[in-house]
This record gives sequence, structure tokens and C-alpha cells, in this order.
Amino acid sequence: KLSQGYVADQLGVSRQAVSKWESGQTEPTAENLAELAALFEVSIAELVGRQEDDKLILHMNLTNIAIAVQVGELHACTNALAAMERAADPLRLSVNLGALLLCSLWMVRNLFYEKDPEQRRKNARIELLYCLVQLSVAFLTLRWKLGLVGFLVHVAVLFVYLYDINPRWMNRAFSKKGIARLREKKEKNGSM
Repeated sequence: KLSQGYVADQLGVSRQAVSKWESGQTEPTAENLAELAALFEVSIAELVGRQEDDKLILHMNLTNIAIAVQVGELHACTNALAAMERAADPLRLSVNLGALLLCSLWMVRNLFYEKDPEQRRKNARIELLYCLVQLSVAFLTLRWKLGLVGFLVHVAVLFVYLYDINPRWMNRAFSKKGIARLREKKEKNGSM
């Protein structure tokens, strides 16, 4: 409930500096962190942890976007292949395949946000299986000319993957609540 101006006055910095801290453009100095922690009545670790949570959420949501865009491009490729059966349009297919490849590489790049090598390998295997399932849906959509039904199956698989498989087996969360649940799960498993 504190304004940027109030925080800036309390710390002896400009309002623009506080704005840049909030937006992640710059980071406060160690002295400013100590003053912020005192002002907000939290520990420095908790204050810095919140920034880490925000970065983690950003990485997770970039992963989410990559996965969702990949499904869209996969369906676009399916439609392009179906259109080629009716009339040759190799350019459209090439563009869609290129975009699908870029999205897939983006997904692979997002695997490296996971710091634990064992979890990263597990995530890679799960993500590969997910991609194979989506490719199977694309093949069946093309083979049986499912059209909209095929797209809806793609979306259903996507939602199960994002909101069930990712948090349960891949240590991924897309919100602060999800991150808190993952931390609780790690603490619980660590104490056993």
C-alpha cells in the first residue's frame, strides 16, 4: 500500500529508481535492500526471495508460452498438409514447419532453467513423450480429417500437460501459489 514516492523518500532515492526496481530494470544496492527490508518489515532473504520467485515465474511462463505456441504451429502444419492434399502449397508448409522447429527449440532451451541435472533429464524425457503424443494427435487429425475435433484434442492434451504433468512431475509452476506448493513438496520430501 506504499507509493513509489513514499518508498523513495524513506530511502533517499528517486521515485524512478524505485520504479526501475519494481519493473526489474535495475536492482537495489545492498544498502537499499537493507533499508527496504526494514521498511517492509521483512528479512533481506525474504525480499530477495520474492525477486527470485518473480524470475522463476517469468521463466515458467516463457516455457508455458513456448509449449502453447508449439501446439498452435503443430496444428497449423497439420492444416497445411491437409491443404496440400487439395492443392499444392509447399511454401505454407515450409513456413509452418520452420515455425514449429523454432518453437520446439525454444522448448528445449527452456529445459535449461532447471538447475538439477537429474530433474532436467527427467523433464526432457517427459517433454519428448508429450511431443510424441501431440505428433500422434496431428497424424490422426490428418489421417482421419478431424479438423476442429483434432485441434480440441491438441488443446486438451496441452492443458493436461501444463496443469497436471508440469507441476506434478516436472517441478514447474506458473504462479506464486504453485511455487509455494513446490517448495512445500521439496521440504516435505527433504524431511523424510
